[in-house]
Amino acid sequence: MRGVRRHRDLVVITRQLATLVGAAGPGDEALGILAAQQEHAVARRIMDSVRAGVQEGSRLAVAMGRHKDSFPASYRAAISGGERSGNLGPVFARLADHLGREHAMRSKISTAMIYPLALSIVATVVVGCLMVFVVPALIEQFQSFRTELPLITQILIGTSTILTQFWPLLLAGLAGLIVLLRLALKQPSIRLGLDGAMLRAPGIGKWVRAVNASRFVRAVATMAASGLPLLDCVRAATGSVGNRVMARAVGDMAGRIEEGEPVSHAMRQSGVFPPMVVYMAVGGENSGELPAMLEKAADHIDQDVENFLQAALSVVEPVIIVLMGAVVAGIVLAIMLPILQLNQLATG
Repeated sequence: MRGVRRHRDLVVITRQLATLVGAAGPGDEALGILAAQQEHAVARRIMDSVRAGVQEGSRLAVAMGRHKDSFPASYRAAISGGERSGNLGPVFARLADHLGREHAMRSKISTAMIYPLALSIVATVVVGCLMVFVVPALIEQFQSFRTELPLITQILIGTSTILTQFWPLLLAGLAGLIVLLRLALKQPSIRLGLDGAMLRAPGIGKWVRAVNASRFVRAVATMAASGLPLLDCVRAATGSVGNRVMARAVGDMAGRIEEGEPVSHAMRQSGVFPPMVVYMAVGGENSGELPAMLEKAADHIDQDVENFLQAALSVVEPVIIVLMGAVVAGIVLAIMLPILQLNQLATG
């Protein structure tokens, strides 16, 4: 069901609200115009519901709270801060920029994964067709040989036999494994352990940490610029952290800030933020421009992540191609070796 759940939809709606509210139009009138512009019925109903809440006297953030799946906590917190400070238009503009950057980063990650994934699928299909359709047709010929088949050919025949004769069991086992994995990932302890392993993983852990840190500090910067108290910003931005280990560390960080610690000290003690983010937070506290410095830190992290994706993609593509070539070459070799042996026996 489509509404404003999709990130791209929320970006568009926020950009439209920034324009309408920035033009000094009444809140309910802007919401009415926005609802009428929605192409999808679900999104239209959601915006009509928000407008009805505003007309009943609720604040915009409260009215959006009726649809928490569509409007995240950090989003509503920034709007609440804008309503308190009377700067709702600029807040919508900042939110639109923030969501736009986050959507752009997600799109880059998805785009970077498309080609390797498509290449892997093609390689799997090619190898599967060879094993299911080509190899079985040659097995009968191989079985008529009176000499012992090469080991690689025996492995090929065994693999092909398993795929052709036991494919229902293999599919059932794969489906069962997927179901078990989905059930396991719903267990908080298992998900927490998996997220911790992701952070400790060589190479990828650094970038998982960086992506989550970027989302968090950008959300804090956006809400802080709207006039929301810093502690409330940190608590609301916890929802923007996808890694549960980092989210728990952010929760502990909020407790330290509530006790009076500076944000930079709380970040350093959490142990999950890149040193550059902590350094920028120190600079922001010293200069009194913490939101701006956190925004710069997020920009820097996003650029590093983009560079990493480009470098990783340049390595992954040839690796997949080489592996695909090696597997196909192995199958061809396993087929040709018995034929060559037969020719040697016939000419010998």
